[in-house]
Amino acid sequence: MYALYTAVLTAALILASPWYLVRFRKYMPTLRERLGFVPPQTGPAIWVHAVSVGEVRAVDRMIEGLRDAFPGRRLVLSTTTPTGRALALAGSGVDGVIYFPLDLPGAVARGLNRVRPELVIVAETEIWPNFLRECARRRTPVFMVNGRISDTSYGRYRLAARWLPRVLEGYRLLGMQSEEDSRRVLDLGAPRDRTRVLGNVKYDAPASTPALDAALDAVLSAMQPLMIAASTAAGEEPLVLEAYGRLRRSHPGLRLLIAPRRPERFGEVEAMVAARALRCVRRSALPGEPDAEVLLLDSIGELAAAFEHAAVVFMGGTLVPRGGHNVLEPARFRKPVVFGPHMENFRDMARTFLDAGAAVQVADASELARAVDRMLNDPELAERIGASAARVAERNRGATARTVGAIRAAMNGATA
Repeated sequence: MYALYTAVLTAALILASPWYLVRFRKYMPTLRERLGFVPPQTGPAIWVHAVSVGEVRAVDRMIEGLRDAFPGRRLVLSTTTPTGRALALAGSGVDGVIYFPLDLPGAVARGLNRVRPELVIVAETEIWPNFLRECARRRTPVFMVNGRISDTSYGRYRLAARWLPRVLEGYRLLGMQSEEDSRRVLDLGAPRDRTRVLGNVKYDAPASTPALDAALDAVLSAMQPLMIAASTAAGEEPLVLEAYGRLRRSHPGLRLLIAPRRPERFGEVEAMVAARALRCVRRSALPGEPDAEVLLLDSIGELAAAFEHAAVVFMGGTLVPRGGHNVLEPARFRKPVVFGPHMENFRDMARTFLDAGAAVQVADASELARAVDRMLNDPELAERIGASAARVAERNRGATARTVGAIRAAMNGATA
């Protein structure tokens, strides 16, 4: 099965390479590291893998805990996306930042030869068979932390149900976010004695954010009241702009900050705004047009701090089937959060917030407009929802300490 998997993956990478060359040229300079030619590390290392921005933020506190639990080890953080790498380089507190290798035997072996980890920690459900197999061959323990199995992933993994138990044997510990995630991974064949519910470490991500640049802070202070559409996905911006157009009929002073999830779409989204005869200014062009209705946040790392200026936050990737995004950052600022029907990747978090009256879920652009209108007309309602969100974020903390403790216990048991 490993040979078949490698052959299929190789063929898929070859077939997809022309598309990547055209659509995602930014990935091409990363190819050398993805083939395993990462900078060699010196000394014993702990390798932490976090796919993109959300995962990098989530493991920030865990990295601090690992330094205390395993003194003297170098910490190497790998990512899959350039945006994740940029955030890691900006302030993750690790000793090295690399791209995770493609799951091909040669690339994996080269990467492991250069990092030489004593243990590997993989954030969320990243199951790479060749990587796990090579780590097992070298007797390098691999830990899954913050594991989750979405509805979509569950269906896909079940297609490999006969092979997957063998692959999952490669984990020393599978730390899952919830009982449902634990049930699903056990159903897929994970070893029961190595599967534990440890909670969601994203609740422990640092609440403090870097201060906004003075120019941006001044612009956002003037753009009041402000609706923020955060981490929007392709196909979603027209729905947000439709809702915003409806809202402006009853709230003509309402301003919109829109932050597309992917930087390569900034120009596309700017054109959409202009097509609706709305004045748009890019964050990179500030101060720009002083009376712009829409601010396009075309920067990395400033969205979290911008939430402080919001009257209401719409969390993107939820009106279209993209799985949703983390709502904790606006919650910590006591902001009312609205999201659409697609929160599959944050199923338990969404349910926790909704059950506590700490968020509002909508089905489409029309319902989004009505929900935001209701909060703008009733500041006390908005304050209650925001306060509930902050309480939910606070009382669910603690998964990071449990996760680091479980890793340390497993390693001590291995070396005792």
